[in-house]
Amino acid sequence: MIGFETIGNATITVFDDIPVLTTDPWIVGKPYFGSWDHAYTIPNTQLDNIKKSKYVWLSHGHPDHIDESSFIHLRNSIILIPDHYGDRIFNHFNENYNCIKLKSNEWFQVSNNVRVKSFADWNQDASLLIDILGKDIICDQNDGSLLGWSKTISNIVQNYKNKFILKLLNWGDADMINLYDESGEFILPSAASQMPIGEAYTRTMQNLGYNYAIPFSSMHQYVREDSYHMNKFCTPLDKFSEGFVNTYGELLPAFIQWDSIKEDFRRIDCIKKPTHPIPIHEFGDNNSDELSLEDREKIENYFRAFEALPKHFGSIVFTVGSKDFEIGLSKKKTSIRFETPRNSLMQSIKYEIFDDMLIGNFMKTTLIGTKSLYPGFAPYVGKYGDNGLAKTEKELKKYFDYYKLNSADYWRDMLKFKTESIVRTLIGNNKDIHNFARRIKQKYF
Repeated sequence: MIGFETIGNATITVFDDIPVLTTDPWIVGKPYFGSWDHAYTIPNTQLDNIKKSKYVWLSHGHPDHIDESSFIHLRNSIILIPDHYGDRIFNHFNENYNCIKLKSNEWFQVSNNVRVKSFADWNQDASLLIDILGKDIICDQNDGSLLGWSKTISNIVQNYKNKFILKLLNWGDADMINLYDESGEFILPSAASQMPIGEAYTRTMQNLGYNYAIPFSSMHQYVREDSYHMNKFCTPLDKFSEGFVNTYGELLPAFIQWDSIKEDFRRIDCIKKPTHPIPIHEFGDNNSDELSLEDREKIENYFRAFEALPKHFGSIVFTVGSKDFEIGLSKKKTSIRFETPRNSLMQSIKYEIFDDMLIGNFMKTTLIGTKSLYPGFAPYVGKYGDNGLAKTEKELKKYFDYYKLNSADYWRDMLKFKTESIVRTLIGNNKDIHNFARRIKQKYF
């Protein structure tokens, strides 16, 4: 069989008689400190195809895309890694695996009938174009926004007969949404509005010229007892087609096998995984644990390394074991309070993956004098700093200079990115205005 199948959360397996490529293989484990699990089982046949793939492409550093516990099954695969600034992912895997770094916007031949182009962006995400037989093109956009490459990718895609778009489109829970205001009230996220996702797929296909779309990068559920309540914001599988109009193409099921010779697909049957709240002690956490003096020193050193933070925030406060620890940054009135168990927090500091604490949505985050973690906190810490290894002003300049030189559509997409960041800062998590802004973005960008 020549074609591909979609399975799991954000995994595509491509076939040229045999499995030749798999993307972002989260197949076991519970990422985000145990907060996430698969929403649907992966059948044994598809698991075997993933394990037998010659190449594995990794888009970015989030653990639902790079799950360490899954790689015990992929020892024989060659790891393909985008040319992200800082090379954190490449350097990590290159120690124990056969790795190839893919230069952006250059074709890499996977097999006789399959080739790929990888596109790294300044938000430490990446997208992948998969060419099958010269007539099928898959844009694996996963969690990214094609930053620096949107026009270039669009131009390439138009040359193909069957054009597939696979990207994160959901109600919006795959982000930091466990947010509270200064009065202690939960800030209702945009996910609560349950926007018709089918409408977003229709707009995407219309604006970007795809004739097939597949729900993607959204197949998770919450299982930690302190994040379990967030399941009400997850998009059920039967809601992805709500509002979809097939004027521009077809919205396929989430789990399919596509035959590129017959130009047809069959559905892969996956069972909804039963779930129940898992006590946090099973993940090493205890709400009564307090920070030691050594812990406090490590946390303070970690956050003081990000030179951009004092420009946006006066302090960061951690409430751990019912005791507060404050890091003073500047004289500004704005502050962020994080209430979280100790063990997960210290793991995130040790391994420099604080973004995992935010997206896990078990940590209670209170915004004081500010409406959003964007743009002053989240990207500087999780994206440019932890993943891109750029924390000082000097490092950040080198970081963005790199993407200016290595992104064909940098200035066009930076305008879009800054516009979105300004909107997010002004409106915070106001779901009605946020949804309106998202519609504008999808229509004009």
